Amino acid sequence: MSDHTTPLPEPPADPTRDPEDEARSPPSPGHHHHEHPQKPEEPPSKDPV
Repeated sequence: MSDHTTPLPEPPADPTRDPEDEARSPPSPGHHHHEHPQKPEEPPSKDPV
């Protein structure tokens, strides 16, 4: 049984979630939220008034 879990670093928690997609964009909602505030200079730059 140990041999069966050795090749699998992480159990397939989500059958719809692909390992490649996880590396590109994690399914974590927190990560997406951080992407927006990462560039807060964009909104103020558009409105110099």
